[in-house]
Amino acid sequence: MSKIKNKFLTAIIEASPNAIYLKDEEGKYIMINEQGAASVGLKVDDFIGKNDLEVFPGDLGKRTMELDRKVFDGTPHSGEEAVDDKQIFYSHKFIVEDKETGERALAGISTDISEIKQAEKELASARQKAEEANKHKSTFLQNMSHELRTPLNAIIGFSSILTGEGGAGTDQFEENFKEYAKLINSSGVHLLAIINDLLDLSKIEAGAQEFNEGEVDVKYEVESCIQILRSLANENKIIIEEEFTEQEIMLKGDEKVLRQLIYNLLSNAIKYSFAESIVIVRLKIRNSGGLDISIIDQGIGMSEEDLRTAMIPFRRTAQVKKSEISGTGLGLPLVDAFIKLFQGNLDIQSERGKGTTATLHFPPERSL
Repeated sequence: MSKIKNKFLTAIIEASPNAIYLKDEEGKYIMINEQGAASVGLKVDDFIGKNDLEVFPGDLGKRTMELDRKVFDGTPHSGEEAVDDKQIFYSHKFIVEDKETGERALAGISTDISEIKQAEKELASARQKAEEANKHKSTFLQNMSHELRTPLNAIIGFSSILTGEGGAGTDQFEENFKEYAKLINSSGVHLLAIINDLLDLSKIEAGAQEFNEGEVDVKYEVESCIQILRSLANENKIIIEEEFTEQEIMLKGDEKVLRQLIYNLLSNAIKYSFAESIVIVRLKIRNSGGLDISIIDQGIGMSEEDLRTAMIPFRRTAQVKKSEISGTGLGLPLVDAFIKLFQGNLDIQSERGKGTTATLHFPPERSL
């Protein structure tokens, strides 16, 4: 009957999906089932008669033997044991003793919980992303409620006057007709810009942003943006200076995306500059062959904390929110996303009260 019992116990041990093992007081393996050996990519013969320092590399073997010594000293163990960053076991370790001989051995049962831990990490990551998305949604609704209502109210209000529903007299109507029309137009343009930013961001996040691999005349695109924004600069008494190289500069990529990059950074520089200051647009070819496009202003600038906030969609820095400067908090996040379509990166150096230098770094592979 004892032989049947032994065979039964052996069969259970070998059939177990867990690692089951015995070690003597010197830490040497007396037995280990095949599943236990295979779980770390080894065979039973790799364990028998050896301690963990001889089986496992450096730190892992040392940690395991130190834990086992505590168990021999009277502290049973139930908890996680990491083989590496990817493989983790949950182990139960305890002492078995032969009362007749006094011989003691450490018995261990270890369950591979690597998949469970990975699932926990993925779940935690998903939960964090969901919480961030919820925060962004709340911030978005808060910002958009103001940003959308302002131009809409202007459009509705002035168009009501033009249709005679606003209660304005004929003399007032004729005198201010062009001004009202301009205000309606500018409000509509502003509203369209907000909607376009939202659509662009949603396309990028969905991986659906179109990107045409064509030849782009960089100087032409930059100068076009400068001309478009020249009137805005003049309104604020800001001078735009160009620092271009004489040579032709051609890039491989999408001209519309490049134009959006320059427009967003240059309009920001103008918007956040002090009156009667200078904004510099600089084109520089690096020794590596890559291209740098820098837009330098002497405006309100940002602290490191401000910059971190400004790079989060729909977030605006505290000093900007307190000012009369309008915006959705999408400008820099869009630039950061767009430059990555060129395999480049955005670098911003800024200091409160002294201005900001925003540089688009394009890799040499994009130069033609």
